[in-house]
Amino acid sequence: MPQLVLLDAVQACGLEGIGAISAYTLLSQPTVTQQAASLEAAGLLRRIPAEDDRRRRVLTLTDRGEQLLAAKRDLVADRLSLAWKSLTPQEQSIAVPLLRHITDLVSHLT
Repeated sequence: MPQLVLLDAVQACGLEGIGAISAYTLLSQPTVTQQAASLEAAGLLRRIPAEDDRRRRVLTLTDRGEQLLAAKRDLVADRLSLAWKSLTPQEQSIAVPLLRHITDLVSHLT
């Protein structure tokens, strides 16, 4: 699941760089960099020089990464939908703020 989140972020804003992916996913930049290296080694994304500054690297999905993301996106959405529907209305109202808070706490650990 974390790899799919990162692949989704790369597809959405990878050409803006690691900082944009970090903001999109609420993960620290070192975490994004580390996970991106693993996904690059697996052949799912590639780091390329930025058009505006050849010293900076941006991320793009490989064909294999695009295919994996497309195949898994529906499965993940279905599972998340089922999990969300299993929550009471009160649980749903606190779930998003609580998850954001936990994400912030975890990002400070890395």
